[in-house]
Amino acid sequence: MKLSSFFTCKASRAALMLGLVLGLAGSPGMAAAQARVVLADTAFVANPCAQLVMQAEAELADCACPPKGCVRTQGYWSNKPGVVWPSGFDRNAPFFSSGLAWQQIMDRPTRGDAYLILAHQYVAAVLNRAAGASAPSGVQSVINAATAWFNSGVALGECTAGGCPLQRAWAGVLDAYNNGVYPGAPRHCDEE
Repeated sequence: MKLSSFFTCKASRAALMLGLVLGLAGSPGMAAAQARVVLADTAFVANPCAQLVMQAEAELADCACPPKGCVRTQGYWSNKPGVVWPSGFDRNAPFFSSGLAWQQIMDRPTRGDAYLILAHQYVAAVLNRAAGASAPSGVQSVINAATAWFNSGVALGECTAGGCPLQRAWAGVLDAYNNGVYPGAPRHCDEE
């Protein structure tokens, strides 16, 4: 790797972490403006710097403990027959202030809406954690940031047409986690 790429990726990681913190207090528009500085594209996981961030996350794990449990995708949690959600989670409970239940959020097509793209991955990640899967601190930070963002009252439809790139980036991190490919996180469950 070229030295300039190394510094660019280091800067991207620092900016992403700053965006996680600053994006919590602002509106979706503010978070989007911050994210434009952080991310050149909205396909976070496909971004080479993102790959390095995830690799660094694995190398900087909080402990030398092996990952616990296994993870499942949003498809498993949303539409696989007979799947029982972990204790404390109800498919019919309201999903923040969306006006929809958790299952309704999962059933709704994303159609480019970053709110729904993130919500699908968020639900799967939260259920994976509740089912006993461990998560590296980077994944847990994204879950916490997404929880705060959903709690901020943002509405469906505010993040369409490429809007909310920071939240799209969070969805990419959670997608990698839910598919068992995030470094240092549990692998995908065998039974799916």
